[in-house]
Amino acid sequence: MPDLVTLLAIVIILALVGLTLAIVIDRGRMGWARAEAEITARQRRYEDMAERIEHMRRVIGEQNADLVAKEGKAADLKREIETLKAQLDNQELPFRFTSVPIASGDMYGPTWRFVARQPALAEGASPDHPAASWDAGRSYIVASVNQSEARSTMDRLLPRHRGFTIVAVGAIVANAPTST
Repeated sequence: MPDLVTLLAIVIILALVGLTLAIVIDRGRMGWARAEAEITARQRRYEDMAERIEHMRRVIGEQNADLVAKEGKAADLKREIETLKAQLDNQELPFRFTSVPIASGDMYGPTWRFVARQPALAEGASPDHPAASWDAGRSYIVASVNQSEARSTMDRLLPRHRGFTIVAVGAIVANAPTST
């Protein structure tokens, strides 16, 4: 009997070892399949990321070309502005209009009349050119509380150090409109 029990024990042990080995192999196969699926998924994500990176590089390249062109245009415009500013500074011509902003909020308050002359601006100008009127003088009307403030406004607009002569002609008192 011991032989049968021993034989039966050996068969049971071999069955358990076989079952364990089958379970280990099955689990290993399932783990291997999960690892291969993970590798495949990561490779797909890597390829997608590489495609996105390449697309972004193309887009950035196109935008860089546009940016360089726009920076060139901006630089050209800045140079043009500087050129125009330099031309304006070289001309130093004062207003062509005789309107002076009202310093006070009362548009029906007193106004003062001035005549500004600058004969140097009129030199060599044809009679129909706007600069020719500087020889005889241009009239300005300035709204202000008193004559000294009006004179100060004119001195600021047409300074004496630039050769302007300003003569006060007199006050013009404006009356408020009457309603009917």
